[in-house]
Amino acid sequence: MAVPAYMNSVKNVPAIFAAIREAGVPEKFTHQFLKQLGFTSSRDRGVIAVMKSLRFLDDAGAPTDRYKRYRDPSIAEAVMAEAMRDAYSDLFKVNENAQTLNTTSLKGAFKRVSEKGDAVSEKMATTFKALGSLADWSSSGAASATQPGSDEGETLDVLPSSPETPPEPSRSGLSFGGSLRHDIHVHLPVSTEVKVYDAIFRSLKEHFG
Repeated sequence: MAVPAYMNSVKNVPAIFAAIREAGVPEKFTHQFLKQLGFTSSRDRGVIAVMKSLRFLDDAGAPTDRYKRYRDPSIAEAVMAEAMRDAYSDLFKVNENAQTLNTTSLKGAFKRVSEKGDAVSEKMATTFKALGSLADWSSSGAASATQPGSDEGETLDVLPSSPETPPEPSRSGLSFGGSLRHDIHVHLPVSTEVKVYDAIFRSLKEHFG
């Protein structure tokens, strides 16, 4: 298992991610930007590595599309669940409901899949629980039509459907629930008599106007 980043202290994790939604998007998410958000403790710096594991930031620290989608409060929790299923994919392969485990059980699970010691496994477990409290696990996965497994949670463009043509009233005065279209195909008989064709077209005019 590729070990996801973890934090030594998760006390400020909810506040940090709340601040991310409220602040503008920086060119790069640095320690200095974290300080500008009001988190000056060195114990909070680990959140940058965690955000890279979640693919909120790329390797250079630049915010990704997933970071930007997380700033939308209507989908933020679903985006976090998506990011965690991505970052902790090996854990979810072992237990697809890993988010329901308590810290002690998570510690044991991380120890098995990462082959790390007690101290690191416990920090991974507490980091996972802190992030998990910010996620909407009822979501089926991707928010905003996200492609599963994409590096930055790319969204798929969905074209709006064209509005339906309003139904026209029928000749009987009744209206139908949808639009109605008639295609009439006339097969003319072979005849040398002009009056035959005159009769046909006169009848069409009378009945279909």
